[in-house]
Amino acid sequence: MIIKQIRDITLIDIDENRYLGISCDSCGGIGEKEHDMVKAPTVIVGEQTAKVVLAELLSMGFEPLVLSDGLAVEMNDTGQKIIEGFNNTVNMLKHSKVHLTGSTEENMKTVQTSIGTTGIGIVLKDKLKFNKTSAGDLCIAIGLPLVGYEVLKNPDKIMSIEDFETISRLDYINEIIPVGSKGAAYEINELCKCNNLAIEYRNDISYDIKHSGGPSCSCILSIVEKNLYLLKELIYKPIEILGKFIE
Repeated sequence: MIIKQIRDITLIDIDENRYLGISCDSCGGIGEKEHDMVKAPTVIVGEQTAKVVLAELLSMGFEPLVLSDGLAVEMNDTGQKIIEGFNNTVNMLKHSKVHLTGSTEENMKTVQTSIGTTGIGIVLKDKLKFNKTSAGDLCIAIGLPLVGYEVLKNPDKIMSIEDFETISRLDYINEIIPVGSKGAAYEINELCKCNNLAIEYRNDISYDIKHSGGPSCSCILSIVEKNLYLLKELIYKPIEILGKFIE
């Protein structure tokens, strides 16, 4: 069995036709507990944390199967609220039935919200969205890179799990990368390395390519220019052309 890392996904070659994919993420210091640095409704923290690993899987073409929540908090009532948020996000998916499992901390009193989460999905090898960007493709940003209180204040500017599911099913989108804590510039450089390309940025971009992407609030994708109008008809979040991929 061959196991390898592709971007943020652990890829397991399970048979001739399919890959198993594993993604993981964590969230700490955001919630309603005494020592949380960012005060936010716990249900929303659960929703956004669940979104991250599901977005990673969907962006590479995987169908999510299992979502695990490792909660370093008590079940009653912080854990219950986080699980409610996880379920809210899972229930937004229209094309996947995801099984939720997990655990809570019942031996020690906790004073700060802490979450670890893992997602597992499956994809046909010929449907894997990887190494499919070509010279001439546009580099597009959807959503805005936001963190902490910015996320709470701008729900209309961040990508939802429904947005990720929608774009993951579009054949005319070549590759998708959720923007993580290292920012869009890092993600774009990784995409260029994988495809032996470079990026030619536009001079007038407003998207902050160095800002942390927070909980997958935005993504970078590659698309042929003639298909951009189709994307704009489906997604109603900020969309900006950052540049073009070149050889």
